[in-house]
Amino acid sequence: MMDSLRTLRFRPQHPLTRALLLGLFSSGAVLLGVVPDVSVSNASGFNTVVLAQQSPEFSEAEIRNYARAVLGIEPRRQTAYNEIQAIFGAGKSVPDVVCSETRTINGLDKGVRDIAVNYCTQAKSIIETNELTITRFNEITQRQQADPALQKRIQGELQRLQN
Repeated sequence: MMDSLRTLRFRPQHPLTRALLLGLFSSGAVLLGVVPDVSVSNASGFNTVVLAQQSPEFSEAEIRNYARAVLGIEPRRQTAYNEIQAIFGAGKSVPDVVCSETRTINGLDKGVRDIAVNYCTQAKSIIETNELTITRFNEITQRQQADPALQKRIQGELQRLQN
């Protein structure tokens, strides 16, 4: 289960705007819990932009499904973050949780680990329910980091879905 989500992470809460989209998904190694990783190892992280430029175009249906997945995942990410923050206490930083990296989950206390595993399971399910594979979700996530036009398409779809 955890191996199929390459890099699902979560971090502090943000409003669901362009800032959220960029902040939520902008740096796979640095940010949150909703950034499943493309099949690029951490050692080749500098090649992300090059790989993203080689990615095929994304259909309107994929963008719509991606936006729906983001909207479905975000409240769960915020809830998980808030629950973990309550355990750690105000003012203390919440550790990174990377769903595919069992060391980040196994290193957590049981209560926090249970919250993280539940979040990761829900996020995976939401992505798949929205007719995307984890790999395709990752590709869109990675590509939007370096592609302002794709960011704009995703932001437009997020706004459309929220209206």
